[in-house]
Amino acid sequence: YLIEEKTELLEEYYQSHIAFPYPDQETRDILASQLGITHLQVTKWFSNRRNKDK
Repeated sequence: YLIEEKTELLEEYYQSHIAFPYPDQETRDILASQLGITHLQVTKWFSNRRNKDK
C-alpha cells in the first residue's frame, strides 16, 4: 500500500466506527498487519485522528 492508501483505509475504519473510534488491541493488530505498519503507528494514528475532531 502507498501511504495515501493506508491513510484512506484507516480513515474508512474511523468513519465507520465514528460512534466509538477506539479499536481494540486485536483490531489494531489486524490493521497493522494488513497495512504493513506497526501496532504503535496504528495506535498513534487513531489518537491523532480523534484529537483532530476535537
